[in-house]
Amino acid sequence: MEFKEAKSSSKGKKELYVKGIKALIDRKQTESLKKRDEYAKGILKNPEKYRQELKNILGWPLTDNVSNQIPDVKSEKLFEKETYNIYRMSFEVLEDVWLTGILIKHDNKKRPLILAQHGALGSPELISGFYGSTSNYNDFVERMLKYDVNIFAPQLLIWDEKEYEIEFCRALLDSKLKRVGGSITAVEIFGLMRILDYFENQDYVKNFGMAGLSYGGYYTMLMAAIDTRIKSAVSSSFFCSGNVLKEFCDIYFFDLGNKMSWAEIMMLVYPRQICLAIGDNDSGFPYKESIKEFNRLENLCKEVGNEWVDFIVFKGEHEFLKDDIPLERMTEHLKMIVKSSYINNSKPIKT
Repeated sequence: MEFKEAKSSSKGKKELYVKGIKALIDRKQTESLKKRDEYAKGILKNPEKYRQELKNILGWPLTDNVSNQIPDVKSEKLFEKETYNIYRMSFEVLEDVWLTGILIKHDNKKRPLILAQHGALGSPELISGFYGSTSNYNDFVERMLKYDVNIFAPQLLIWDEKEYEIEFCRALLDSKLKRVGGSITAVEIFGLMRILDYFENQDYVKNFGMAGLSYGGYYTMLMAAIDTRIKSAVSSSFFCSGNVLKEFCDIYFFDLGNKMSWAEIMMLVYPRQICLAIGDNDSGFPYKESIKEFNRLENLCKEVGNEWVDFIVFKGEHEFLKDDIPLERMTEHLKMIVKSSYINNSKPIKT
């Protein structure tokens, strides 16, 4: 081609195109809020319908009927102490898919079992203190142990690749799963549900709670919404408006923004109990957006009130909140539950 020009000559047109796409997304997000207002009207009246809709959006294998067969399990005792034992356990949650985690178990007396979920670059070993410091998890696993519960900490596909020298690309694997009708979120939620299938058949398990940080908070909220066996939960450093989260391509799903953001998803937890916490100096999750999302949740739930959901803005960064009160309330609530009934005498925390 005889014609030549500097690369900078077309820069303005390219910038205009990007600006147009971003403006288009902003307009569509504004429209989606109105659509969610209409969609949310039926959630409290028919939660099972909307729970299934959420599963359909997340994709396979949540769209399949779950087998009643308990998954195959491998277990190895790592540590024995007078007050508790530690095991590394692996569950075949799908054919040739083994999800591993750490079980911290007391004696065979029935106790609540808490799923303790790590976040990005984390592991069950890290949050359980196997390596010494638990970093921004603030020793929350050890803090829960003092409330006389058993704990299972699962390993999700978000560990530190360099630390363990196991390479993978979560975003790419998620894209490939979405191409065949699934998602990494759906696979891992399904896996956690299969783990509950195993533990609910154990004599030492009374019922289930869940607590997690960051990605762990993401999975905690979804598990509480999807699996009603989770009776009480604490999600730290994730609850926020879905429109402002930037670096999490795996949490976005086709058409979800027109139906559910976190406020609508949390409606599926009612009447069970959940605490949503966010730091006032969290660089990735603007707490003011979290407040807006919680205000939206309160407005959507006017007819049932808000005593089932606590919201905390704590002084801190992207970390598991240091206040033990939500953990104490969760564990005490689980101990009060008789069979499948729901009892809630707690008062909401407001900041």
